[in-house]
Amino acid sequence: MNIFLQRLRTSIAAVGHRIRPDREPYISQRNLIMANITTGSIGNLIGGNFFTGLLLLLNAGDGLIGLIAMLGFLGNMLQVFSPLLLERFQQRKRFLVGVRVVLYLLNVIVIGVIPYLPASEGLRLGLIICTLMLLHIINALTSPGFQVWHIKSVPESDRAGYFTVNSILNGIVVYSVILGAGAFVDRFKAAGTELAGLSWLRVIAVGLCVIDVFLLTRIKEYPYERSGEVFRPVDLLVRPFRERKYLISVATACLWSFIANMPGPYFSVYMLKDLQVSYSFLNVVNMVSIPVLLFIAPLWQRRVNRVSWFGTLTFAVTLYLVHLFVLPFVTARTLFLYPVAVIYALIMAPGINLVFANMTYINLPEKDQTNYISFYAAMNNLAAFLGTLAGRQFI
Repeated sequence: MNIFLQRLRTSIAAVGHRIRPDREPYISQRNLIMANITTGSIGNLIGGNFFTGLLLLLNAGDGLIGLIAMLGFLGNMLQVFSPLLLERFQQRKRFLVGVRVVLYLLNVIVIGVIPYLPASEGLRLGLIICTLMLLHIINALTSPGFQVWHIKSVPESDRAGYFTVNSILNGIVVYSVILGAGAFVDRFKAAGTELAGLSWLRVIAVGLCVIDVFLLTRIKEYPYERSGEVFRPVDLLVRPFRERKYLISVATACLWSFIANMPGPYFSVYMLKDLQVSYSFLNVVNMVSIPVLLFIAPLWQRRVNRVSWFGTLTFAVTLYLVHLFVLPFVTARTLFLYPVAVIYALIMAPGINLVFANMTYINLPEKDQTNYISFYAAMNNLAAFLGTLAGRQFI
């Protein structure tokens, strides 16, 4: 325990050393890390196992839940068109912050209200699907703008350390929130009022949304470099293919997205519906990621610095495959295999996540970055959609 606390103090001290208040870029990095923490907390309070639980309360079947996951990737493929919107703005910060507010209204409040409408379950599920599609379309057209805006505050020489610190602090806070939220909802579930518990999580998320929007306003916006060439709609797909090095980054991300999304949400459905495990059980297992991040994430960072981004990814993915092999053997009698598989995966995941956090920017051209990041995101979501479709067809 003393070693654990010492490691925690060391990590926080490292953050304080790197993000010094006398240097503006580091102030933006600090606010960016805090915004990532609030965004991650919000996403997990209203998504993940809790959103799956909400759909199950409305009697959504496995096929419909898989379809909802597919629609998310399908909508996000529209990111390839985001430069047509974003390139109209010399400065995008105000616009993007306003968009974030709209997204939170739809995702947190509107979807939270729909289950209480005096309508049939089918109609309420339909309204949720329509709201999600609108949400994904708006997010797709603006998401690359956030990435280009934020990465300007993180010089390339700082990125391995920045993404490591971000993943450690984000993991500690987010998984603590998930653990508390799981125990909170389980009490409502035991009393037969699970929907009320899930709704209270959304109330808490509203408060975090306010904090997140405030933090976004504190992140500096740097000038965007443009090539000066006349931008045509056809360039959305043509220009990225001229950058062969960047295509390697795109292809690597697509291959992983296809594989990683094949299981879809079905294993969560299996655990919650068929094995009747509690939210707390799932979240306690994932809570192990906190000490794992503190001890393991810095090791992966050193491997990146010593080897390379792609070399580290190859090594981490190869070892991670053992996790996917073990999960099919988890049953009511062999439930102990689940924490074993998850803990093993949590040890390997920081290596994968660290690389993919920066994959968007590996070999990224200096000019017209919105175009290339939009292409990367669209292709990544296409691969994820195809992976989810393959998983759904198998189910």
